[in-house]
Amino acid sequence: MNDMMNQVNEQMAVLPLWIHYWMNWMVLIFLLPVLFVWKSKAARYVLVALILTMPLGMLVFYFTNNAHLLGIAHLILWAPLLFGLIKYEIKRTDFKFASVYGIWLALLMATISISLVFDIRDIAMIALGHK
Repeated sequence: MNDMMNQVNEQMAVLPLWIHYWMNWMVLIFLLPVLFVWKSKAARYVLVALILTMPLGMLVFYFTNNAHLLGIAHLILWAPLLFGLIKYEIKRTDFKFASVYGIWLALLMATISISLVFDIRDIAMIALGHK
């Protein structure tokens, strides 16, 4: 397992600095639901998705040996999460974007959306032999 993590870290180390900033942002935005877990089922789902992303990503890496394909884990876990947040959370009658929770949720959904675009692009580029 340590060898696999070293391989992932080696592949990630050569990525541009802005990608490292983006990944740090994603970790931050996915950890913020700890502020809301006691009152929000959606925040609990976000934390579960975060917790499951790492082992699923490592499973993807185990079979592909390509860090650019870690986004497959995002597609499997985050796409349904995003649709669920849109369908059930922001359509609640008591939901307010003009609240700390609403701002976090808007930032989270934007982050997921942007990440999924990058992930789909990476997967397509690998499938076409460009990465």
